[in-house]
Amino acid sequence: MNFKHLKTFIEVAQCKSFSTAAARLHTVQSAISRHINALEEDLEVTLLLRNTRTVELTEAGENFLLHAQAIVKHCRDAKEDAKLIQSGHKGLLRIGYLSSACAHFLPDMLRQFSKQHENVKVKIIEMTVAEQLQALSENAIDIGFSRPIPDAYKPLLEEKRVAYDPIQVVVSDKHELHTLSEISPDMAGKYPLILFSRAHATNQFDNIMALFHERNLSVNVVSEPHSMQALLTEVASSNCVALAPSCIQNLQTNGCKFIPLNPGMNVELCMHWSTQASATTNAWLTWYKENEDIFRL
Repeated sequence: MNFKHLKTFIEVAQCKSFSTAAARLHTVQSAISRHINALEEDLEVTLLLRNTRTVELTEAGENFLLHAQAIVKHCRDAKEDAKLIQSGHKGLLRIGYLSSACAHFLPDMLRQFSKQHENVKVKIIEMTVAEQLQALSENAIDIGFSRPIPDAYKPLLEEKRVAYDPIQVVVSDKHELHTLSEISPDMAGKYPLILFSRAHATNQFDNIMALFHERNLSVNVVSEPHSMQALLTEVASSNCVALAPSCIQNLQTNGCKFIPLNPGMNVELCMHWSTQASATTNAWLTWYKENEDIFRL
């Protein structure tokens, strides 16, 4: 069945005139006749009753008109969808994120993106640094909000710094250090230390340990919890000291006191994506570039 013949039939059925249909389709009347004849021969059905003055649909023609209109609409929608998907304005965008680092900006960012890309479904997945690296390398997510990537991943992933987050000392509100306005690495290193799991944030762990090693300080890391909320719970219930990004203050911090580290150090929050970016990823990156100043952190 020829798609062009269907469109010709619909025009004739609506106009009830071969000559008018020819004018609307910018062709000659003989071409209209050939299309209709070919369609009826293909279907082995009479669709139109015509004479020199009138054109009327047969009962079969009336029924077929409904199907023909549905087919043409479906094809038109399919074409539009294909264009939207290729341009990244329709599809799925999967975003991995660190909840503690993103809680203060990501909801509004996603709302604004969705206003302009209503046909893109956004799926967000809370993930650790290590989980995001694996998901990005396996094409399981499109965008990641995480810490700087290790060198081994740099040929595979693009990276853009989004924000700096100062490392702070976290102690129980009953700890003997809780009244201080700042704490040095030398002072923090005298207490049992809690750091977020190295397996889930290698660079962050190693950079904090380097802070002590540069000062020839030997520290006792007694715990490496796999979630920041667990880290806070351990701190609140012990005499230990933790060093963690200040963003974890967005979590449940009852019983904890955050104190600036002096000299200070920062960890970066970065946005990552594959070098083989999907169409929806490119749409996100274009939108982010246009709105970066609004969400500058």
